[in-house]
Amino acid sequence: MATVQMRGKGTITFPAKLRSKYKLQDGEVFTIIDLGEGTFLLKPMVSQVNKLSSQIAKRLKEENVSLDDLLQALDEERKIYYQENYVKK
Repeated sequence: MATVQMRGKGTITFPAKLRSKYKLQDGEVFTIIDLGEGTFLLKPMVSQVNKLSSQIAKRLKEENVSLDDLLQALDEERKIYYQENYVKK
């Protein structure tokens, strides 16, 4: 167990071992949850954009789909959509 001290303006410094173990970096944003009776839970806030982009990248790699493949398919879908929705029949 580690201890921390709150300094001016509420600044808390995480022990180096914890920063290293959890790969915490300068500017990291946390969610603080008040559990009551003076107990708090700090949790690194994960950007949904970063989380989703990582999941997409993983899935593309698993399916062996390149960025060029993805962009080409998107272009083809745009053409189909245009034909179906904007070209008079």
